[in-house]
Amino acid sequence: MAQYEPSQRIIALSLAELNEIIQYLREKYDDAGPKAVLIGGWAVDSYNPWFGSIDIDLVTNSRTRKGIMHHLREKRGFEPYRLPGLSTSVQKLTEAGPIIIDFATLQKPYLFEGIEDIFMDLHILEENTEMRNIRGGIEVAVPNRVTLLVLKLKAIWDRQYRIDHDLCDDLLWETGKVVKDRADVLALLDPEHGGRDLNIYVLGKLFRNYPFLERSLISVYETNEGIEKYGRISQGFARKIIEQLLSLTR
Repeated sequence: MAQYEPSQRIIALSLAELNEIIQYLREKYDDAGPKAVLIGGWAVDSYNPWFGSIDIDLVTNSRTRKGIMHHLREKRGFEPYRLPGLSTSVQKLTEAGPIIIDFATLQKPYLFEGIEDIFMDLHILEENTEMRNIRGGIEVAVPNRVTLLVLKLKAIWDRQYRIDHDLCDDLLWETGKVVKDRADVLALLDPEHGGRDLNIYVLGKLFRNYPFLERSLISVYETNEGIEKYGRISQGFARKIIEQLLSLTR
C-alpha cells in the first residue's frame, strides 16, 4: 500500500459513502436515538474541518453493524477486509484508491495494543455523544470533544505499539496514519477551533483510567510530523497547550 497521502478525490468519495450510510440508517431506523456513532477523522472534521478522512470509523451494536455491512456489500460494492486489531471491516476499491470502513461494537471490549488487562468500554459513548454537522451538511452522532480526543490518543497508542514492535502489515501506511492521528489531536486542541472547550474533569478521569495515554498526548508535540501536517500550530505552541492541559488534569 502507498504512503498515506490521500487526494481530495478519495476524501470526497469517502464523504459520499459516509452520507450513504447516514441515509441508510435514517431510512432503516426511524426510532429515537443514534444507531451508530462516528469516530475517527470524519468525527474530528465536525469540530475542525481541516482535512477529512479516507476511512470511516463507526461504533454501533452488532445488529446494526450487520445491516450496514450487508447494505454496503450489496449496494455499494464493498467487500470484507481484515485490519490489524479489527475483525469487522469492509473495503471498496475506487479509481482514487481504497475506502475502508471499520466497525467497533458496544458489546465487545475495545482493546489496547500490548495491554491485556485494560480495555476501553465503548458504553462511555452513551452519555458522551452529540449530534454535529460535518462538511456537506451531513448530521451525524459523534463523541463529544474530550471523548473523541481520548479515542484519538488510543489510536496513536495502538499504531505506535505496532510500529515499535514490528507488527504492522504495512509500515509505510501505518506510519502515515499515526502522523494523521497526531494532527487530528492538534485539530481538536486548536484554540481557534474550540480547543478550550474540554471537560477537564472527564479528561482527568479518563487519564486516570488509562494513564499510558498521556504518553500518546506528549508524543504529539515531541514529534514534528503531525505538527507539520496540521500546519496551523507551531511546535512551541503545541507543547504549551498540551503541558497546560496535562497540568490541569493532574
